[in-house]
Amino acid sequence: MMSQLKMNAMFTELVEQSMNIILVTNQDFLITYVNRSVTTLGLTKEEVIGESIFDFIDPSEEGVLRDFLTSRLTNAKNPGFMEVCIPCKNKKAMHFDVSFMDLFDDPLVKGLAITLHDVTKRKKIEEQLIKANNELDHFMYRTSHDLRAPLLSSLGLIDLAQRDPDSDKDNYLRMIEMNMKKLDAFIEDINSFYRNERLVVGREIIDLKRSINEELNKLGMLYDTNPISINLRVNRISDFYSDKVRIKTVLNNIISNAIKYSDKGKNYQTIDIDVQVLPDRCQITIEDNGIGIKDEYLNKIYQIFYRADENAKGSGLGLYIVKNIIDRLGGEIKVNSEHGKGSCFTIILPNLVNNDITSQELIMG
Repeated sequence: MMSQLKMNAMFTELVEQSMNIILVTNQDFLITYVNRSVTTLGLTKEEVIGESIFDFIDPSEEGVLRDFLTSRLTNAKNPGFMEVCIPCKNKKAMHFDVSFMDLFDDPLVKGLAITLHDVTKRKKIEEQLIKANNELDHFMYRTSHDLRAPLLSSLGLIDLAQRDPDSDKDNYLRMIEMNMKKLDAFIEDINSFYRNERLVVGREIIDLKRSINEELNKLGMLYDTNPISINLRVNRISDFYSDKVRIKTVLNNIISNAIKYSDKGKNYQTIDIDVQVLPDRCQITIEDNGIGIKDEYLNKIYQIFYRADENAKGSGLGLYIVKNIIDRLGGEIKVNSEHGKGSCFTIILPNLVNNDITSQELIMG
């Protein structure tokens, strides 16, 4: 039969090896023991023992945790769980489910045994699901509205043309054509949204100078009638590897916005595109002297279906898609803008030349 000493040593080792953070407090909630899993918070045992458990949680949750512990101590039939947020030294805050055992009557403890079970991943997934559900509701409402609008407008134009046999049919046809192009552009935005959400991130060599010129050719009809000077500079000291389809979607959206929102009141309209390809990253800067963006709108431009005003062109999906693609590729986007003077978008993307970032990491963002 195993001796009591060996059994105690075995249980101690089991506690030490637990993936959960297990700690013991005295009656004043001061920590008297903690297992080695506390290192997941970037803390050592020495930094924790002797301190209050309330010193390590988000200050806004201290009162709630005190109430939780007190209510469970006075109502043994209601054990329950509570979730707490704990700031970490070496990473963002972590989330834990809290459960405890009342050991106040134990002469050796006279306090609590508390278990913290890491639910950070679950919390992140929950937040993503809530965000996705809200976006889906908004997406369905706005999509049905924006799909119907050009169709209804075209039907109205057809009805007017039929009622007015002496009218200029070419004028009606031009307006119907404009509606159909608007509808086509919106459907293409939906396709881009779907591709980014569902398709695996690709990795292939990209000639950015060629890709940008291809997008400029596609967008030629937008600026052929406007005196816009487009300057492209590419400095490449390495090959650039990334997802070609997603990169072209980003380029198309940013450049088309620079063209659409050029300032017709200025004598000289410019768009400067600067590309720097390095072994570890690629930086693309697209700067224009267009109408710019007001300060109060800058923190909203990446929201789904957001338009700064009713006269704004486009579906309201473009910059939302751009931001999601860049996040998916592990990059970042910055914007500087002054209303009346112009905007500058800076995009920084990892160069997957050595495939240092796995596809799974890219997919999860």
